[in-house]
Amino acid sequence: MPDIQAVIRYLEERQIRIGSGLGYSFVRGLPPNIRDTYFAMSSLKTLKLPSPDEDIVLFLSGYDHYDLNSGYFAKKCLELTGAGVEYRDGNIWWRYMGDESIIPCFIPKTPVSNYFRYDLHGAYGENIFSSPLSALLKRIDLGETAPNSGLANLIHTFLKRIGNRDIMTLFMALEILNSINSKGGSARLTSGELQEIRVFLRRCTTRNGYTASPISSSITIERVYAGHKIAKYLGLSDPSGLSSFINSLQNANGGFRRSPFGGISTLEYSHLALNILSDIEDKRVNCGCIRGGV
Repeated sequence: MPDIQAVIRYLEERQIRIGSGLGYSFVRGLPPNIRDTYFAMSSLKTLKLPSPDEDIVLFLSGYDHYDLNSGYFAKKCLELTGAGVEYRDGNIWWRYMGDESIIPCFIPKTPVSNYFRYDLHGAYGENIFSSPLSALLKRIDLGETAPNSGLANLIHTFLKRIGNRDIMTLFMALEILNSINSKGGSARLTSGELQEIRVFLRRCTTRNGYTASPISSSITIERVYAGHKIAKYLGLSDPSGLSSFINSLQNANGGFRRSPFGGISTLEYSHLALNILSDIEDKRVNCGCIRGGV
């Protein structure tokens, strides 16, 4: 298990008060940002620890407008507080503790087909939350892009070349399918697609986690997170050494780094690590594999 007290200290040290509100930044000395605030808030909720929800809502209320990314993460933060939140006619609307707020949110009108032109992350490197497909997921999640059969068909066509994908692209494609289905669309995987995904994931699996592709060997927190979520989606078990690998990524300051070869802690990596460990613990509890289980 990770050192939870160290995690708490790390999160507290990344708090930044701004006016009457409060946000988070993984870089000391820089103003808080909505993205890091979501990662910190999600980590606190995952650990079932108190979160400064009211102060975070005040921080979110201090913006004149949101772009796609800040709007998406603001919506995620607000959902964690229990607020009612919607995207309405170019605005993020929410009701929290009886108070209503509306902030304009600009979403680019990029043709949906453009998101499938490139095999991946391009200039964004290996960041799950900044890939072209994640931008499409954000538009769907906000409700700006309605799920339809054409979008589902693009995903199925995309999955036909699964052998040329990496594990994070595959994960994001599955997230888009799930989002389409959750909003009333119909985008089910065929038995053949499911089998291809199982084979692909098995070829990316090592004793301690998941690699980017069958021909890759390095393991990082983003790849492990993607592989773990795909395995969960398919009802498959994770590698036996996954928990130990995640625990080994905790730095002395309590946060988690990207790679076993060193690096700084970030709120994003900590969010990914804690989310994986929470899933693993929940699975152990549900299957009666912990002390007192049968």
